[in-house]
Amino acid sequence: MGASLSLLVGLSWSAVYILLESAQSVFFGAVLQEMDSFHLGFWVFGITTLFLILGLSVFDPVQIRLCARNLPGLAACNGSTAAGWIFYLFSIQLIEPAVAFTVSSAAMPIFAIGLARLGIGEPVSLDTGRKRIGLLLIVAGILFLAGSTIVGLSGFVRGTQAAGIAGLACAALSGGAFALMLVHCKTLNDNGLGPVSVFAFRFLAYIALSAFGWLLKLDYKGPVEAGDAATAILIGLVIMAFPLFAMQKAISSISVLLLSTITALGPLVVFCMQIVEGRVGLSGFTLAGLLTYSVGALLTVFSLVRDDQGALPS
Repeated sequence: MGASLSLLVGLSWSAVYILLESAQSVFFGAVLQEMDSFHLGFWVFGITTLFLILGLSVFDPVQIRLCARNLPGLAACNGSTAAGWIFYLFSIQLIEPAVAFTVSSAAMPIFAIGLARLGIGEPVSLDTGRKRIGLLLIVAGILFLAGSTIVGLSGFVRGTQAAGIAGLACAALSGGAFALMLVHCKTLNDNGLGPVSVFAFRFLAYIALSAFGWLLKLDYKGPVEAGDAATAILIGLVIMAFPLFAMQKAISSISVLLLSTITALGPLVVFCMQIVEGRVGLSGFTLAGLLTYSVGALLTVFSLVRDDQGALPS
């Protein structure tokens, strides 16, 4: 019963994460994109980090001391988090954001398996036909999407084919960095750090880079009224910070591979929400690649849950 409850809790937090993250993209993207992304990121995660660290210092100082004993792991978590966002920002400068988001998301379970094969993180066993077929469909969908993007059939490329290849590589590397981040988050959780503690110290490098980008006006979009900026920051606290906290809660209950595969379904959820909203911003080739890998991700998620012995009642 304990294993069953743990899995259900992890799946529930994963659902919260994927739904809020997708809603951010579909329903609030226009509001948040009016503001410098570095400025917004600095305040959203700066405020979140400050309040969580202060709260831990007052109410759970044991966790603060535990964080001090896990500085290498926290540094690796910070580095992989920041690297993921940097690669993603580079990718959307070179290829269509919808394609970059899809490739980055789909790359996460592939890299999670690759890292496990290298002995980094939890061991992964593709011991059933469903898992192997699911992985093959994920790979096939991404290769199709990459190929159609390079030849100009899926989205747009800002420049030559070399720019397209570079954009796809950055998107894939961002997914790899985020998969590595999940590995470090899981390790820190296993070392006794709670989700709040890991989340509190996970974005320090990202905050520093955001401050750097804000000061250099790397994404400056003109002056923003103080009231509009405050509104964007408040929205960001709900639909940017909280979904990532939900991810942190999920990784404490389920495996890295399962969470990364669920995360890979984000573009599919976005697509479904766009249908409900009455707009679909994907080309036919992008949609074909998305649906192919999403079928593989769904099959893999189903297989991982079913094959987790004793996790769910039959």
